[in-house]
Amino acid sequence: MGLYKRGKTWHYSLIVNWPDGKKERIRESLETANKGIAERRLRDFQNAIDDGSYFREAPVLVRMTEVIERYMREVSPMLKSCKRNEEIKEHWSDFLGDCPLSDVTTSLLSSYKAKRLTGEILYRKRKAGQSTVKKELAFLRTVFNKAIDEWDEDWGGYFKEHPLNPVRKVIKGLKDNKRVRYVMPDEAEKLNLKLPAWLKPIVIVGCQTGLRAGNIVGLTLSQVDFAANRITIQSDEMKNDSPMTIKMTNAVRDTLLKVIKSRKIISPYVFTDEKGNPYSTNAVSMAFKRACERAKVKDLHFHDLRHDFATLLISNNVDLYRVQHLMGHKDTRMTQRYAHLLPDNYNAIDAIEGKGFVTILSQSGEKERGYIAVTP
Repeated sequence: MGLYKRGKTWHYSLIVNWPDGKKERIRESLETANKGIAERRLRDFQNAIDDGSYFREAPVLVRMTEVIERYMREVSPMLKSCKRNEEIKEHWSDFLGDCPLSDVTTSLLSSYKAKRLTGEILYRKRKAGQSTVKKELAFLRTVFNKAIDEWDEDWGGYFKEHPLNPVRKVIKGLKDNKRVRYVMPDEAEKLNLKLPAWLKPIVIVGCQTGLRAGNIVGLTLSQVDFAANRITIQSDEMKNDSPMTIKMTNAVRDTLLKVIKSRKIISPYVFTDEKGNPYSTNAVSMAFKRACERAKVKDLHFHDLRHDFATLLISNNVDLYRVQHLMGHKDTRMTQRYAHLLPDNYNAIDAIEGKGFVTILSQSGEKERGYIAVTP
């Protein structure tokens, strides 16, 4: 009969040949934990099909964009990734269109992943790397998880009947971007001549604090304490939900004082346009990109100033534990990407000089004692 149990409740799965000639597999709950009752209900259903007395309601057509829109209304606004979600949501809307939810299968998403990585599918005319595709799929996975966990009664109980997340298998194997890029001295000289006046102070703060672009453009007067010589950002404004306090270098202090004193408009923000509004992170990123193009500096992004900050700390013998806290990393794995730059790692090889098994192998008369000679 195709009777099976899910949890404590009996369900059935069977192929029905409808009077209109259509064939359909139906999976439904029999809403009982008693097997005898389940068997009777299934027989009644089959009999109703056979004699034509069963009335089939039209299935509820659910579109993927409806579920995404609900996620964007009810969940995304409370997340720090809200702006990124808006961009990813637009991309999925372009790709999926009015696609029914039932068509968003593992097979479809696997094909999407392959085409996105090869450049067959572009977003804003750009090809995507593994890290970007992973973020796009992770967004969709989160939407499905939310629907399966909390919205299973909606849309005709679609997610109760389809509790498997189609993104789960597809996202496996995609790697995060572990890129470490810092500014070389000659690149800094070239950029110094090409950065617009309004952007240069923002770049200085980025290089000397390691703060993310969002925290820099959102920097307020209340976060800057010149008496204590520090910048403090509360947890609700940080990506890792932990408060951040960083000491100002002389360059940062002088830059912030100069920017604040030269302003011609009152605003709670440190860096503002002519109307007193803070710059957007996109405006900063694009202006920095154009400056790099003019300076002929390749493969450098504004976010790389964070890497430059970490690299500068490590090259001056600051240990990884302190770098982790100065960078605001919650997970030590994020900081480990800089471990290869530690001077102590490079010089540690000196500790084995002239020691161990090699000292015996390098002595005279090795062959007579049965050792293999190794020339130092």
